[in-house]
Amino acid sequence: MKKIISVIFILTIILNMAFGLSLSASAESLYIRKIVSVVYDDSGSMEGDKWANANYAMQTFCGMLNSEDQLYITYMSRSKKVKGYSPENIDLSTRGIQSSVDTIRNHTESSSTPFKAVEMAYNKLKIINDSNVNTQYWLVVITDGDFDEIQDETKQKKKDFLNEKLGKFADSKMPNGTYPQITFLGIGDVASPDKDSSKGIYTYSSAGAGGIIGAMAEMADRISGRTRLDKNDVKKTDDKTIRVSSSIPLLNIAVLVQGSKAKITDVIHNNEKNIPILRTASLSYPQRNDLVGGAYLLGNSGKVIESGTYNITFDQNVDLKDVVVLFEPALEMRMTISANGKTVSDLGELDKLSERDKISVSCKIYEMGTNKEIPHSLMPSGTKYSLSVIEDGKVTEQSKDHNMTVSDYSLKNVKTEIKAAVTIKGFNPIEHSVKFTPLKYVPQITYSISSFYENNVKSIRYDDVADNRDFSIGFIVYADGNPITDADAVKALKPSVDVSPDGNGGTVTYSDNGRIIFTPNAASIADKENTEVSVTCKLENGVSATGKYNLVMADYLVVPVKPDEKIKKTEFYGNQVSASFYVTKDGAKLDKPSVENMYSVLLNEQHSELKTDVSVADDGTITVTPYSEENYVLTFANWWINWYRYFNLEGDDLVVTLDHKFASADAVIDVVEEDIGYQILNVYLPLLIELAALAVLITWIILVITKPRYLKSAVLYVGDIKYNKESCTHVVRNFSAVRLDKFNKVKKGNGRLKFKRTADVVSANGLKIRADHGGRVVCEMLFPWYKSKVEPYDPSFAELNTPAEISDYIVRNRKLEINEFATTETIEGDYERVLVAGNPRTARYIVVPDSGNGVSVVEGRKVIRSGKIFIYVNG
Repeated sequence: MKKIISVIFILTIILNMAFGLSLSASAESLYIRKIVSVVYDDSGSMEGDKWANANYAMQTFCGMLNSEDQLYITYMSRSKKVKGYSPENIDLSTRGIQSSVDTIRNHTESSSTPFKAVEMAYNKLKIINDSNVNTQYWLVVITDGDFDEIQDETKQKKKDFLNEKLGKFADSKMPNGTYPQITFLGIGDVASPDKDSSKGIYTYSSAGAGGIIGAMAEMADRISGRTRLDKNDVKKTDDKTIRVSSSIPLLNIAVLVQGSKAKITDVIHNNEKNIPILRTASLSYPQRNDLVGGAYLLGNSGKVIESGTYNITFDQNVDLKDVVVLFEPALEMRMTISANGKTVSDLGELDKLSERDKISVSCKIYEMGTNKEIPHSLMPSGTKYSLSVIEDGKVTEQSKDHNMTVSDYSLKNVKTEIKAAVTIKGFNPIEHSVKFTPLKYVPQITYSISSFYENNVKSIRYDDVADNRDFSIGFIVYADGNPITDADAVKALKPSVDVSPDGNGGTVTYSDNGRIIFTPNAASIADKENTEVSVTCKLENGVSATGKYNLVMADYLVVPVKPDEKIKKTEFYGNQVSASFYVTKDGAKLDKPSVENMYSVLLNEQHSELKTDVSVADDGTITVTPYSEENYVLTFANWWINWYRYFNLEGDDLVVTLDHKFASADAVIDVVEEDIGYQILNVYLPLLIELAALAVLITWIILVITKPRYLKSAVLYVGDIKYNKESCTHVVRNFSAVRLDKFNKVKKGNGRLKFKRTADVVSANGLKIRADHGGRVVCEMLFPWYKSKVEPYDPSFAELNTPAEISDYIVRNRKLEINEFATTETIEGDYERVLVAGNPRTARYIVVPDSGNGVSVVEGRKVIRSGKIFIYVNG
């Protein structure tokens, strides 16, 4: 039957894994992380065998922790000698574990034994933040000598010193709300603290060097949460292979090889699945053949190891006495606590419970990292259960039933621990506990409070509040329905009185019969209407009562008196036109003492820059005279800008507002323009003159900017031409280029700045021309002109196609003989006076005959006898 139950349990785990119920969490989420801070005694007294064994044991300890754990080592020698020294973080990762072990092996120091090192290691734990309530904090102390601070004390006093110090450490909460676990290893005849499992203090001892490794192995097992298998549970299948088995799922399997250099090469689960070797660390101590071995962590970082059989194979023959196998189960316990019928979601709230409160507790087993509850029927045979209530270290209530429940337990004002444990045969107990101290019971008194009105009056005139002595609101405090008549007892409840709205207030007194009396002596009415004031009396426990009264206002009225005179907007300097007001209360005019310092004067926004002269007559009349500190004086110098100054003067009517505390009114002073004659002469005339001058200036600038200009690349080729009667040809001389852009410069006489649209005529080597828009040139010579192509008389000069080539030829040869320049194409119309630059190879040249005999008749035809030849080229 037992075998059947175990098989059902294993099948259940396998099915859960198949459906993804148990393997959704990684090893980091499944594993209960340990944060371990070790104080390592490296003083001179540890030399020799003690040092070798302790060093080797420390290497082993490091190798037995999981990669998710955190390990810090505080070397005693360095804590005293090195300024600013802090515990050293040990890398437990797969890549870093071997380097960490090697660093521990190579450490050598010699110094004293200061307790400061223990405090430093403990303080390190306190600052490592971890919000997971399952994370465990461990303080480990390893020493072979008494601490410096108690060297000269008796052994009992040394023990008392450690009990006190470590006891305080054990009672101090860690960042996740749990309490630290403390282990102390004393080597030799050294004082050790008393073991106190209720506080999580465990003490180990070793008479000498030979027992250090065994003692530290026990410490490592407890801290790592693993169970060391009995030698009878480890079997050899051949010289290199051992076999172990588990009836429950595991987080991981740790293997420790000591006294042998054998290394694990393969791990097979149920003869078919390979279990990975997650981490390896080689252990040794120099020149000690007995201190050699290795620490191995087996499993998959993302999966639980299923229950079953595991064959572990080494690279060489192994002896069972050299191999230690440790299991860590993949089960966890969860505890539910209810107090006075309500579930406690935050365990920190337990410290707020009081004695006589009743709690109920239940615990259940879950597959680690899942919400899958493991029922009792699936637990291995022989599993033991325990749920205990422990008060001041003594068990006062206990359930050993598999249901693990305690119902309606009445708390006491003592240190209380609720501890649950499940023990599976062959494994360390799976434990869970919470600690708290209920508060001392204090009988509860029900307090209440009520308000009342003296003489049943519920209002007061606003004007009477400041001198009020008669009107008040009272409060009566009750205890369990009975009025408290002792004033001191009422004061002990720390009552407070609040008044709203803001600005209202008064004095609080206590009568001999215990009543609280509030007397108003300050008032504020924001909306200038009757206001309801609330007075609330509140006790420290939150009980309160509210009384209300009304502030009754008199009927105030501000009456404005509009002046008969008007103010010109240029005459505010020295102004004598005023607005007047008086104030009435319930229809009666108030005199000077009644209105002084009770009002304020404002001007409308348009005239807000003006100053005001305010006076109050004996009869209470308030006179407001607005004026300007700037005198508006018209002179010849500012006549030209008077239009600007005049337009900027505010012409809207001036509104004077008088604000009394409870009323307000406006008085209007008419502001008028200057007469039309003043405006025409001094405002519009200078404005028109300046606008006309501005228009002329702008027109001139536009004409200058838009006036036609010669293009930068414009060139006018000009030369002399004469007729050769014998050969009936023309001869061109002095043919040269004139750059026209030089006429764009502003020079005296060239008319560039003249007030006209067209450019001035300029003379370019005797030719009168002017620039035109579009890069054109207009010739201003008298008609007629003639145009034709230039054809060299000698055909060998036919390659002279451009004006530049012709110019270069004439410079070299002083002249050029060309065919007779025709007079058939005459330029006569204005349109043809416009010269547009064309292709210099095909453009026609223009000849302007000399005046007088420039043109004559030869053999019956018209011939140009002499003149000027030119061509306009752009580029």
